[in-house]
Amino acid sequence: MALRGTIVACLLLGCGPVTTTSVIDDADGALLRARAANADGYALYEATLADLYLAKAREEQGHARYADAQALAADALRFAQAAGRKASERRTAPAADDAAVSKR
Repeated sequence: MALRGTIVACLLLGCGPVTTTSVIDDADGALLRARAANADGYALYEATLADLYLAKAREEQGHARYADAQALAADALRFAQAAGRKASERRTAPAADDAAVSKR
């Protein structure tokens, strides 16, 4: 019975670093995709926030503050996704405007 409790405790304690790393990796990937869509030019605010939140999440993870790191990484993911969407929309918007002008 005590062995079962020890195993459960070890599994629960091990989840913090694993889930935090997963969210940090997701945020990092989203930020890379946003930068590939030129988010630094079209969505600077969101890209900068994502970068700063991601850096702070990594710092908190390094201090074994996994809950804080996971929350910060989730915010970084949200901002990186917003930057990617905004950059994609703004890149295609001028082309749509040019097409409308040329039809007149």
